[in-house]
Amino acid sequence: MNQNSVWLKAQNVKLQISEDILPEFDICFDKRIPKNIEEELRTFVKWIENNYRIPITLWVDFEYKHYLISRDSGRVGYLFYWADFSTYPTFNEIDNIPQIRLPVRTEHSTIEEILSSFIEAITDYYAWICNEISEDYIINENDVEEVLQAYLQYRG
Repeated sequence: MNQNSVWLKAQNVKLQISEDILPEFDICFDKRIPKNIEEELRTFVKWIENNYRIPITLWVDFEYKHYLISRDSGRVGYLFYWADFSTYPTFNEIDNIPQIRLPVRTEHSTIEEILSSFIEAITDYYAWICNEISEDYIINENDVEEVLQAYLQYRG
C-alpha cells in the first residue's frame, strides 16, 4: 500500500475515546443470510481486527438485499453513516459511532464482490478517522484490491 493510503494513515491517528467505546467491529446479520456466507464475513472481520487498528467501534449491519438505495435514489453496494466534525471531540456518545449497512445476496454477487464493497466501506471509515472525507474524496481502488488479495491469500 502506498504511504498515502488511509488504511495506513489511520493506524496512527490519535483520538480521545471513552472506555465505553470498544476498538472493534460490532456486527449484526440478517437471519436470511446463509450461514456459510455469514461465517466467511465473520472470518474476514476477525482478519481485519487482527491486522488493522479499529480505533472506534464500527457498527456493521449485513442485510439480505441485492443492493441499497442511497439518498439520491441510486443503487449502491453499501452505505456509510458518520458524524461530521471539523475537529474530533472525545468520542463518548454512541450516536457518534460510524455505521455501515452492507447488502449480502450471493445470487447475483460473488463473495469477492461483497468483500470488495465491504472493504470500500471500511476505507470510508478510515478516511473518516483521518478526517479526509470531503466532496472530492475518492476511494483508492488499488487499496481495496490489495486488502482483498491479502485476505484471499490468507484464506487460501
